Amino acid sequence: MVKMVKTIKNKPMVSLGIFLTVALVMILISYFALHIPLVPICTIVILEALLCACLNRIPVWVHGLFIIAEIVAGICFGKVVFMILMAVVYVAAVALLYLWTSQD
Repeated sequence: MVKMVKTIKNKPMVSLGIFLTVALVMILISYFALHIPLVPICTIVILEALLCACLNRIPVWVHGLFIIAEIVAGICFGKVVFMILMAVVYVAAVALLYLWTSQD
């Protein structure tokens, strides 16, 4: 049976493409709209993805607590919009890892 979606070792590429698109859009919004340099933006995006990978096997509510803590840190440091954008990247990474690690 031929699948419509290209796969790498039976993992759908559509979810990876969506995650990369979300990450790129958030990087561009942070750079052009918020005038934050690219190095800190890309570093935080990478840290978000790594943190999500490290916390892959925990309950979903713990991810919610992390997102809340991230937004609170944005409020404390005066970068609320930037941290909300990075929370979107984190949610996309959680969704990607859930799709990639779920049993079919």
